[in-house]
Amino acid sequence: MILRFFLADDDQDDTELFREALYDINPSIEFNFASNGKELVPKLQMSKHEPQIIFLDINMPGMNGWECLEVLKSKNELKDIPVIMYSTSSSGMDAKKAVNLGALCFFEKPPNFLRLRDFLNLIVASAVEDLKETLIEIERARIHRLYI
Repeated sequence: MILRFFLADDDQDDTELFREALYDINPSIEFNFASNGKELVPKLQMSKHEPQIIFLDINMPGMNGWECLEVLKSKNELKDIPVIMYSTSSSGMDAKKAVNLGALCFFEKPPNFLRLRDFLNLIVASAVEDLKETLIEIERARIHRLYI
């Protein structure tokens, strides 16, 4: 089970929605957040408990998601934390870029609370070592409109 999440997103409404969805799934999930990459990196380095997964929005001030992903993957103590690029963009180019820079994948933000909760519930229920396969299955189902 994945119970330690970190989200970097400058949109306070999106951050609150993400937090509420996780709390709705399991109130004991540990949720931390930062408003941009510049804030995320030091928080991760000072954290007592490494997150099991990081969600990075692409468009953030200070240090955007792409820049932050490059920094995370360049630091030995942070490079193995799974990262999902997470944005309102639906560009296939963003998905390719995310994987090329070391993210597990790229996901478009779900359009409403219920879909966000369902998406996060599948991730929470996954074992860390099975996360990549879980994400592939979520994407397959989304493409075929079985999910999200």
